[in-house]
Amino acid sequence: MPRRLGVSVSALLSLSLAFPTFAEQKPLSVKEDAPTTYTVVKGDTLWDISAMYLDSPWLWPRLWQVNPDIDNPHLIYPGDRLSLIWRDGHPVLSLKPMVKLSPKVRVLEKEAVSTVNAGLVLPYIESDRLLSASELDASPRVLGASDGKKYLSNQGLLYISGEHQVKTWTIYRPLEEYQRDEHTVVALKKIATAELQESQPQFSGLNVVTQSQEVMVDDIALPDVDVEMHSLSTTFYPVPTPKESFANILGSLEGSQYVGQNQVVILDRGEKDQLRQGSMFELYSQGVEVSIEGDDSDDARLPDTRVGNLMVIRPYPYFSLALVTESTEPVGKETILKSPLIHESQ
Repeated sequence: MPRRLGVSVSALLSLSLAFPTFAEQKPLSVKEDAPTTYTVVKGDTLWDISAMYLDSPWLWPRLWQVNPDIDNPHLIYPGDRLSLIWRDGHPVLSLKPMVKLSPKVRVLEKEAVSTVNAGLVLPYIESDRLLSASELDASPRVLGASDGKKYLSNQGLLYISGEHQVKTWTIYRPLEEYQRDEHTVVALKKIATAELQESQPQFSGLNVVTQSQEVMVDDIALPDVDVEMHSLSTTFYPVPTPKESFANILGSLEGSQYVGQNQVVILDRGEKDQLRQGSMFELYSQGVEVSIEGDDSDDARLPDTRVGNLMVIRPYPYFSLALVTESTEPVGKETILKSPLIHESQ
C-alpha cells in the first residue's frame, strides 16, 4: 500500500501562510527547456520533477494545480501525466491520473512519488536520532552479556536495564550533545536492531537481529515506534520558511565539520519555531569584508552568496534534522540560512 499520509489541512494552511500574497509574489518563471508534458516514472521524486520546471523547486505549490477528480490531490504516482499549461498568463501544471474508474475512485497500485529520495529520509523518520538529555537519562541502557564481554555481537543475548514488553528494539550510541538556551539534545547513531527474548524485574534480554558494528555497554536501547504516530512521511510538499525565519547549523550527525549534498545536519530551530517536514531554507556563504579607499566609515561587507538549499526532514520541538538538497560548496556551522522568501521578494 502507498504511504497515504500526504498533506494535512493544517499543513496546507501553514503553506498558504508561508507564501506572500499574490500581489507580493514575483511572476513565476518556468525553465525554457521545461517539458510541455511529462509522464511520472518509478524513481522520480517531487524535488526532481520540480527542478525540471523551476530554478527554485520549493515554488512547486505555486505551479501545481490539484485535479478535483482525484481522490487525494496531494499525491502523484508513476504513470501520471503532467501537462504544462497557461491560465490567465500564469504557468500551471495539470495532471491526468494513470487510472480513473469514476470521478471519485482511483486505482492505486504503486507508491506515491516521495519528495526526495526515500532512502535519504526514511532512516531519520523510522528511528529517533535526536534525544533530549532528560529522555536519554531515562532510556534503557545496555548492561552487557552474561559472559562479561565488553563488545557484544549477535552471539547470545545482551541485556538492557528494566523490565520491558515491547517486541522490537533499536540500539544506539550517543554521540555529540547540542545546546539551545536551556534545551539540550544528544545525537544518536544506530548500531543494531534487536528483539525481546526474555523479561525480568530488573533487566530484559534482547537477541541482536542486525548490526552495523559491535554493541557496547552503556549504549542506548529504544523501542521501535510506529512511523504514523509521528505524522511523518516521505510524501510532503516543500514549503518556504516564513520570511523572518532563521536558523543555525549546530553540526552533523556523523560528526564531520562539513557536509555536502544529500547529507543531514542539525538545526537549532524546530516545531516551536513553526518548522515542519518540508520547510525550506536557502544556504548562503557570508560575504567578505573589504576596505573602501577614501571611505572613513567601517569596512564594508560584500553581499552573501547563495550556495544551495536545505530541507527539514524531521522536526523536533526545539531542533530539527535537515537534508542538504543542493550545495555548490561544503556546508558547515558558518553557513548562513535564510528564508527563500527573502530572495524571492528581492
